Amino acid sequence: MPLEVLREVLSSEYRGPRAVFSEVHVLKSLMVLGTMGSAGRGRLGSLLDLGQGEVRTLIRRLQDKGLIMVKADGCRLTAKGEREYRELAKVIPWSSAVPGSALLIGEECWAVLAKRAKARVRFGIEQRDAAVRVGANGAFTAVFSSGVFRTPGEGKDSEKDGPKALWSAVRKAVPGEGDVVVISGARDKATAEAGALAAALTLI
Repeated sequence: MPLEVLREVLSSEYRGPRAVFSEVHVLKSLMVLGTMGSAGRGRLGSLLDLGQGEVRTLIRRLQDKGLIMVKADGCRLTAKGEREYRELAKVIPWSSAVPGSALLIGEECWAVLAKRAKARVRFGIEQRDAAVRVGANGAFTAVFSSGVFRTPGEGKDSEKDGPKALWSAVRKAVPGEGDVVVISGARDKATAEAGALAAALTLI
């Protein structure tokens, strides 16, 4: 299970510096390395919005769990890391900035698609709260059902009266029945992305 790996990296039983990063940082580090192939410590820290000491601790923990190796050209996923990344990509296959300011949850918006996560959604409150905890303004959740994205609980067509540019962008994720999209908003793109990833973690 993807979440088990993330939590192992954050385990309180780990002997070493206390983790000041979160599951979101661990998730994003695997996504970044899985997509980019490699990244130096400075580049990784910048992408994760972590300081030098924090990213150093994260890298050490990822190494200790056998998820990454550190080479001359930067950090790379090991064979185990690649397997875990592929598993993550199956449940979170799409993550992207989207034009969602019309939702009035932030100037910058980020969307994440969680595959077949409908059963884990109640009314979207858990996703909103998870996004807020990492600094986002909020999050909007919609379930793909019968060919359209619908509001949890109500079943209302979210696309019908919603911003066309937003839903056109989300449609590029090629959603399937029972998939869930979470759109997080914040003042800056990095926080919006963190909010969307934090929300997505409640669905896997």
